[in-house]
Amino acid sequence: MSKQASLFPDEQETEHHELGASRLALFEDCASAIDGLFQQAYEDQGASAFDEFLDFTRRFSNLSVYNAMLVRVQRPGASAVASRKKWQSIGRHVSTGSIPIVILQPFGPVRFVYEFGDTEGLELKGEKNSPLFATGKLDQKTYDNTRKAAEKYGVIVNETDQYGVLLAGTASGLTIKPEFVTGNTATAFKVKLNKKHDLPTRFATLAHELGHIYCGHVGRDSKGRWPNRSSLGEGLCEMEAEAVAWLVCQRNGVTSRSKAYLSSLIENADFSKVSMYAIFEAANRVESRTVPPNLK
Repeated sequence: MSKQASLFPDEQETEHHELGASRLALFEDCASAIDGLFQQAYEDQGASAFDEFLDFTRRFSNLSVYNAMLVRVQRPGASAVASRKKWQSIGRHVSTGSIPIVILQPFGPVRFVYEFGDTEGLELKGEKNSPLFATGKLDQKTYDNTRKAAEKYGVIVNETDQYGVLLAGTASGLTIKPEFVTGNTATAFKVKLNKKHDLPTRFATLAHELGHIYCGHVGRDSKGRWPNRSSLGEGLCEMEAEAVAWLVCQRNGVTSRSKAYLSSLIENADFSKVSMYAIFEAANRVESRTVPPNLK
């Protein structure tokens, strides 16, 4: 009788099975979201995405690994996060309309924190030393026309307020679908810029990301205007794109820290693979600001 009874789980065992199934479902949901985010980053950044994910978590050592991951999901490029009260204690306040980042609270439900880019106030040490930032007098029309010209080369340019201050922008390829085709132009690439950065910095970032696209680092142009050079390697791709940005910025009255960044990239560069033609042609396309001749 006791043998037969052991074939049927008691209520406690059933609860354990249900709890295990629930936890497994939660794991699968979280894994799907996080791994999907990583795969998207891998498509955009290549193998460097793996290091970036790990480095991001390492940098936020004041948070649990899980909370650091939650920050990365909600605000890629975050430099520092803190509660509203903590920011106030160091002389900064959260800007009106800023969207909080939700993290888990120990022994409680959730806690809201804000990224450095969501705050204003006293300058922090080293705040202006980032190679991302640029200065100079750039009129809005030049910036708008540069964005408009990119559309003629099949590039969508969007701005987002969901990036942290350490992520200036990204460039990626798109699968061409019928809804992306307007007239004779097929939209094949996408650039996202950090809306929180000022105009000169967004212009420098736009030039850099367009440099990646026009140099072929993200793939070939469907109309044959540039080849696929995505196998060039991360370091050389970054160097060419930064050279494009430096040229364009210098010619438009914007001062960036590209020269110092370029110097660090040049040290280990294999110049036998660098294309000066691709750099000059890309800079010319960034500056065109009109309908390209072959599309008129």
